[in-house]
Amino acid sequence: PIAGTGSVWNTNSYHWEEKSVAAWSNDTLRATISAFSHTMNDATLTISEIVSINGESSVSIRKGKKIISFDYNIALKWKVVLADADGSQIATMDGKYDLPEVCNEDEVDEWEVRVEYGNDEQNLRSMLDQ
Repeated sequence: PIAGTGSVWNTNSYHWEEKSVAAWSNDTLRATISAFSHTMNDATLTISEIVSINGESSVSIRKGKKIISFDYNIALKWKVVLADADGSQIATMDGKYDLPEVCNEDEVDEWEVRVEYGNDEQNLRSMLDQ
């Protein structure tokens, strides 16, 4: 989906040329994050709301090489549902994720993820920590 060639005037894609791919990136991030869920044992985590996705992304061409760069700040709301063997909901918990700098300069495991816990009336957090 991201073009890897320069403009007509840029013979052999030799000169530095940068193109924004922000619209494609934003749409792809929103679709991917919205569809995310993870189940472990009887607990399922889903993203309940994308609060914000702010940032930019681009593809650059220099000497025939494609260079992809991105820098985003992402805020999400999440929900965990614990179910019994029959699939009936036992407990729920919600909260927020804040990823202040998601960028191509850092490895994925270096991205800072701030977690805030919200509603947890059934004390699900203590059950999951066991």
